[in-house]
Amino acid sequence: MTPKDKYFELCYEKRIHEFSKIDKYKNWSQGDARKKHESLDSFYREELKVDKEELNNIRSHFKKYNDLFTKYHNEQRQELFREPDKLIEWFNNQNDNCNYCKITQSELLKIVRARNGNLTLNQKTKRSKGSLEIEKLDPNKGYTFNNSVLSCPFCNNAKSNLISEDDWRKFFAPAMMDYFNSILK
Repeated sequence: MTPKDKYFELCYEKRIHEFSKIDKYKNWSQGDARKKHESLDSFYREELKVDKEELNNIRSHFKKYNDLFTKYHNEQRQELFREPDKLIEWFNNQNDNCNYCKITQSELLKIVRARNGNLTLNQKTKRSKGSLEIEKLDPNKGYTFNNSVLSCPFCNNAKSNLISEDDWRKFFAPAMMDYFNSILK
């Protein structure tokens, strides 16, 4: 296993980000990892058999993936996150806009600013930050690269699993684009 593969396993699959998880991973008594390693970096360098510079290079390699993981990973989307390079390629192919109405991430953030820092009108939902979301095209299938797209919170929430992708594009996406243009003017 390469150091990058091992890093991926430890950091993203086993989620080792604290000493207690090192103890569990190594089957050590609680507190042993803290005694053996002055830092988490020390643990990673030892496990990967790399120096500080190489560990930093590995982390740099995973920077984009880590950003996506932090923002979008959950139990339901694990399939998408098993292959970092494929996930990044998929994400880049989404062109940083909604699959339906084509609003961009930067335009969503302009709407957030226009609404005093919140995307929602009632300021009560998690969608208040105005991020594009990962949405399933077919709600009966899982989150796979062929069944997932980026969607704005408006389209994702309104379309839900009530309207087909084709019908959403035909009947609702043009009206959504008009709505956004009226806010952004």
